[in-house]
Amino acid sequence: MSTKLPSLIFLASFSMVTAFPAVAQNLYKYRNHEGVTVISSVMPSDLVNQGYTVLDKNGRIAEIVPPSMTSAQKVQLDHLEKQREKQARQDEMDKELLVLYGSADEILAVMNRKLGELDLKLKELGNLQVITGNNIQVKQRQIEKAGDKAPDYLQEELDNLNAQNLDYEKRAKGLKEEQALLKEQYTASAARFKKLNRNISLESIPAVSRDQVEGQWRIREDVAIDWNLDPSGSFDSFYQELGSYATEKNFGTWQLTNNQIILMIDKKENKDSLGGQTSRRVAEERRIQIINATESELQILMDGKEVSLNRS
Repeated sequence: MSTKLPSLIFLASFSMVTAFPAVAQNLYKYRNHEGVTVISSVMPSDLVNQGYTVLDKNGRIAEIVPPSMTSAQKVQLDHLEKQREKQARQDEMDKELLVLYGSADEILAVMNRKLGELDLKLKELGNLQVITGNNIQVKQRQIEKAGDKAPDYLQEELDNLNAQNLDYEKRAKGLKEEQALLKEQYTASAARFKKLNRNISLESIPAVSRDQVEGQWRIREDVAIDWNLDPSGSFDSFYQELGSYATEKNFGTWQLTNNQIILMIDKKENKDSLGGQTSRRVAEERRIQIINATESELQILMDGKEVSLNRS
């Protein structure tokens, strides 16, 4: 009886192991070297840098690991972030400028008023310098006349007058520098105000014909934009921000009315940073104001900003 006990224990243990399946591992979703999407329990080490998705035992996304960026891409992304921060500061300043003033002439009027106030302060300092200069000459003559018998307080008074005069000179220099800076800032603000309000005079822009805007247009700056305005009335577009793998494509029809390109979007295709794609039907309309159109360039207002597209 006792000799068979180990075998029974082994059989029981084996039965318990085989009765309960092993805990399911995470799966990895990635693209192989041929660009084919693969789901596997093993993530190839040579493909980790291109990014992948971790799926749990139920097939749900547990984690998304983005692609590793090259040194050049990191520099490009850092440059883009700095541009965005700079643009955000500029947008805030523009908003304040438009709230504070009603015209460029009003900005220049404020500048002239402040320059006038500084001129008055400079004149007051100039008068004080003349008075102090005269007092210095008087003290110098008193000291020369007294010679060796000149009391110490006369020299102390002369030193104080010279120090006071030097202080006046420094203050006058500071006011002049303030005037130059003020003039530079207000002149720039007036020019910026005129640019921001350029859309007020859009009615004066010559009428643009349909054949002037038909065709393919593109821009490659902080964003990549491609437009194809087909003569048949259909259109497709491509959009991608610099440093991002995500893209957006739009499809639909277009028309030109009162120097505005009207895009009627009925389909969108989006691609995320890992290459996953979605496509959906939509019903959107976008109106884009034309500023100027030539044979090779199309200037437009897009989201409140002036953008120049080149014919491709």
